[in-house]
Amino acid sequence: MFYLMALDKEFNMITPLYPINVQWNRKYHEPGSFSIQLPLNQYSADIKYIYTKDRPEMGKISQKNYAEENGCAFMQLSGYFLENELNRHVAYPAGIMNIKNSASWIKQNRAAEDVAYAFFNGFKRITTDTFTSLLNISASESSGRGNKAVHTRNGEYLGVKVYDILKPSGLSYRVAYDLLDNSNMFSVWGGKDLTQENTDGNNPVVFSTKYGNLKDPNILIDETGYKNVCINAHEEDEKYLVRALNNAADDDTEYAFVYNESRERKSDYTNEEGVFQEAAFLEALDDESKNKLSSCEKTFNLEFNAESGSYVYMQDFDLGDKCDIEVSGVVQMEARLIACYEVIKAGEWSMSLEFGTPMIKKGGKH
Repeated sequence: MFYLMALDKEFNMITPLYPINVQWNRKYHEPGSFSIQLPLNQYSADIKYIYTKDRPEMGKISQKNYAEENGCAFMQLSGYFLENELNRHVAYPAGIMNIKNSASWIKQNRAAEDVAYAFFNGFKRITTDTFTSLLNISASESSGRGNKAVHTRNGEYLGVKVYDILKPSGLSYRVAYDLLDNSNMFSVWGGKDLTQENTDGNNPVVFSTKYGNLKDPNILIDETGYKNVCINAHEEDEKYLVRALNNAADDDTEYAFVYNESRERKSDYTNEEGVFQEAAFLEALDDESKNKLSSCEKTFNLEFNAESGSYVYMQDFDLGDKCDIEVSGVVQMEARLIACYEVIKAGEWSMSLEFGTPMIKKGGKH
């Protein structure tokens, strides 16, 4: 159970809410969503946000659905968490002349967290001669975490872009609302390593059919989109046409190839004396290939209903944490918790957990 408060468009408190049905869907690599059903007498047109002190997210209402059933009137309020606000803006490419506050850089090549903050700060405001759009979100400071990330301004939605930057490093971002300060804050964060092999001193968390703490598992292992080598170079650079990065599993007998026309140009890697810096050029090709290959991975996806009495949610484990998964005779591996689907109905709380790689689902419940 958790407490819900209705806020208006200025984030002022309106009233506590006592919904009949709550769905609170937290996700790690994309914005989560929510849906609450209220008796009509609790509804007000001034309600724009749903706040809870018991979860890190705050919901912004984007859909309202009025319905009557058995003589009773209800309002269903649904929407997304504030992380989705970043997708109001795009990481627009260089050369768009009517944008007055255009970021001076075209590419960022640093630690993933640094790059994520650079993109957020660079594109949270868009100003032209006729309008200004500003995300009402401040930013914390980068700690320089994550793998090296190379990303260009490519017209992608800002939120999607930041997730793309952080995901290969096991990181994510959140937009947290502070009720006391009445402010929104963008920050990069990461789950804990709770595997049995962790060296951080964390208590391990093992979900296993043997231990009986997972129920009704649904496992999908998909290698359809997997590729292990990226061919990456400009056509005019025959010497560098194949930059093959072997990301293959030990039992692979063949390579799959992707052609990715590089944005890297030799002229960009010539010093002031006119000498071509080959090592830096090859490193840039490798970095771009790695970014391409990050979307060509083998997919593991496990959903199950969490059994109460084993681990306490948000105390022993939480969204983004890496845990051990053991399903007898099928799989034994480490996987990250990427989604938590909570339902409160008729006073009863239930939750489904999703580990692994996010899947594109057709006609699914999520």
